[in-house]
Amino acid sequence: MSWREARYCVVDFETTGLDVQHDQILSFGLVPIENGRILSSRAQYGLVHAESPVPARSIVVHSLRDADLAGASALDESLGTIFDALDGRIIVAHGAWVERGFLEQAALRLGRRARFRMIDTAALASRCLDLPPMPRGQGIALEYLGSRLGLPIHTPHNALGDAMTTAQVFLALSSRLSHDRVVSANRLVSLSHARG
Repeated sequence: MSWREARYCVVDFETTGLDVQHDQILSFGLVPIENGRILSSRAQYGLVHAESPVPARSIVVHSLRDADLAGASALDESLGTIFDALDGRIIVAHGAWVERGFLEQAALRLGRRARFRMIDTAALASRCLDLPPMPRGQGIALEYLGSRLGLPIHTPHNALGDAMTTAQVFLALSSRLSHDRVVSANRLVSLSHARG
């Protein structure tokens, strides 16, 4: 089965940091993909009420302050929305280890199954593009990758903007990989080294 026949959902989180034990999700972007097309009319963006004060170091990255999140949905309500959107879909994320970690923590919190089939566009790009070597422990930036592929960059460090950019990157990479042969969704999962 061609990768185009599978259903995907791109997910991006803005968080207070990268430690899933102590940091929290502040916003999410969800972009469904079906039949090789981005369903932008069904994309979702949400803010999450912060359970503790937002540290200044993270505000510098995503500009989300406590005041911005005051009227936002509680975490459990937001997680319900997120898991509903991901249900039955292969998850796509850029630097998927971040989203995977927060999704696994969220699944534990809600008593849900914590196995996810994921495609990491950063890992996928490193497997199919001639990219300059990255310093150890550093991944390819989404904005750089999008520009390298000639794609528009949507509002960096905004969860929905990054999810839209990631969706375009995913389609470009998948199309490139399947240019002269059928590539399955399972093959993309395997190539991206982001298996659940």
